[in-house]
Amino acid sequence: MSPRTKFVLIFLLFSVPFVGSTLVFLFWTPTTTSNYGLLLSPVVTLPETKLGFIDQGAADKEVAERALRGKWLMLIRDSGHCEAACQKKLYTMRQSRLVLGREQDRVLRVVLVDDDVKPSQALLKEYAGTVWIAAKSAPWLAALAGEKKAFIEDVDNGRNHIYGVDTIGNVFIRYGADPDIKRMTADFQRVLKASQIG
Repeated sequence: MSPRTKFVLIFLLFSVPFVGSTLVFLFWTPTTTSNYGLLLSPVVTLPETKLGFIDQGAADKEVAERALRGKWLMLIRDSGHCEAACQKKLYTMRQSRLVLGREQDRVLRVVLVDDDVKPSQALLKEYAGTVWIAAKSAPWLAALAGEKKAFIEDVDNGRNHIYGVDTIGNVFIRYGADPDIKRMTADFQRVLKASQIG
């Protein structure tokens, strides 16, 4: 073979993986995904803001504000009354986080209280470790409720869901109010394994 022919063959050999991967990326859409929750596209970004923490002194408030930065969140919004459906979400988040084992310290449970009702002491005690935020006028609620593209079938401004939030404040996944705990935990296990942040 001539040097020119050898060069062309070598060029074709090395270009096949590049061309093949480009064609797959452009024209092939996976029919199944491994995630259980609904991945949001585009993600909803929660703005940086001062938050009103419920039932915490100044020192605890400072600790809570620091803790929220750089952590993965399991997030819900509901009334401070937190009736049966709300408590079911709290239970689900608590159990899902416990199943994470040694990774659970990377995840915080957060409740955005969207009215003027303060949760009872019994509720705060039963779900100790949950961060409660007085959020009636907080921009986080507006961000959740205002993204109609992301929450197209959400008829209750987000109360019917549990959200997953990454370490920089992007709401990236959503679950129903009563998800399968094991499958929800598996989603969080995957993202925690893939990311060493938080």
